[in-house]
Amino acid sequence: MMKQFVDDNGKWLFSGNRDDLQLSRMVAKACESFAEDDEDEQIDDITRSCFNCAYRRWSVDSFHCLAPNCRTDQ
Repeated sequence: MMKQFVDDNGKWLFSGNRDDLQLSRMVAKACESFAEDDEDEQIDDITRSCFNCAYRRWSVDSFHCLAPNCRTDQ
């Protein structure tokens, strides 16, 4: 199984891209640290998505996960 996050200079970078809604939802569903971001910061219609998480920080092509228990084997 492909890792959903890769090490990017000590930060976990989502291996999908900004359009990978399905993967983002799958990872968020299994995440114990998911925290819903403010509604005006959400971009996915499905709430439980990494794209809607308060621990998500956008990068040029993807995002970094800053969750305290980010699981890189998802």
